[in-house]
Amino acid sequence: MPEGHVLVTGASGLVGRAAMEHFARAGYKVTGTSRRAPFDTYGAAHLSVDLADERACRDAFARLGDVRQIVFAALHEEPDLVSGWTSQAHVERNAAMLRNTVEAVAPNSPGLHNVTILQGPKAYGAHVKPLKIGAREDHDEDRSIPNFYWAQEDYIKDRSHGQSWSWTILRPCFVMGMAVGGAMNLIGAIGFYAALLRHRGEPLHFPGSRGGISQPTDTDLMARAIEWAGHAEAARDEVFNIANGDLFSLAEMWPVIADALGIKVGQDRPFPFGEQVPQCSDEWDAVRKTHGLISPDATSFLGQSAQFADWIFARASAGLRGSISTVKLQNAGFTEAMYSEDMFRKWFARYQQAKLIPPRG
Repeated sequence: MPEGHVLVTGASGLVGRAAMEHFARAGYKVTGTSRRAPFDTYGAAHLSVDLADERACRDAFARLGDVRQIVFAALHEEPDLVSGWTSQAHVERNAAMLRNTVEAVAPNSPGLHNVTILQGPKAYGAHVKPLKIGAREDHDEDRSIPNFYWAQEDYIKDRSHGQSWSWTILRPCFVMGMAVGGAMNLIGAIGFYAALLRHRGEPLHFPGSRGGISQPTDTDLMARAIEWAGHAEAARDEVFNIANGDLFSLAEMWPVIADALGIKVGQDRPFPFGEQVPQCSDEWDAVRKTHGLISPDATSFLGQSAQFADWIFARASAGLRGSISTVKLQNAGFTEAMYSEDMFRKWFARYQQAKLIPPRG
């Protein structure tokens, strides 16, 4: 059995859920934390903690005592998802969440070895301007744009001085995985959309315009990279971009997605997720009943992912361009890659197996 206790925050989200599952299945002692209970803990212990509450963190974490790695995958989003990315409230709350966690764990876990935190292409300003082709770590960051990344990064660098533990920052691009109620879950949004169309007897219409490319990062791949970061000397006090290794177009991938969901491809037809999801609640309830799904009501299932889907499909139609370089991570020793088609098929199959969306065909 692997040694060490891994604390995973944000365990109900995309990356946190994948990390919790990976470490638990690998035999680690795992504690997952989130305010919402995950739909599956995979044998890990779970604590419901509001990380923005300093006292709650002390009460929950101070008694753990044997944490070896903190995987900080927790994320707070403002009610208006996109505009919230540059708000000062967003910066301050996410900074406090990391600080409260580390200050509760580090003094009481003398064996702490690594704190892994997450950023993304917003480090390069991708949320407000075109992403540079091949954006590189410590080379293309834009600190002029408000972003909680910098508050968290500056804190963890300063806090680690003189300590035996190190930090690692991973910057995924377009994160793909499985969650219920997450803020940026395109797989769940598409699965929901396809289920409604099948229920209506319609094909899978493409809800954007042709154009644009994306660079995905699979959360299972990320979980393995997080484990690597917790042990590798080359990952000590370093920032790494991480992605699957290829690019894809949502429009060109649409036939693959339709096939994975057991539905035919339809026309190009807009679907405003943010507006339509609340209006489709009764239809979704009928889908859940018909197929015996464990997924909750429409709003709870998608969370803010409806807003995210609108943003993604709008950017696809606007000709989204750019990419991040993963050369640094490969040179450091983590060389895993995967095809985006395989990723999409895997995740839709996982959602189907978990009874979160209807079975294929």
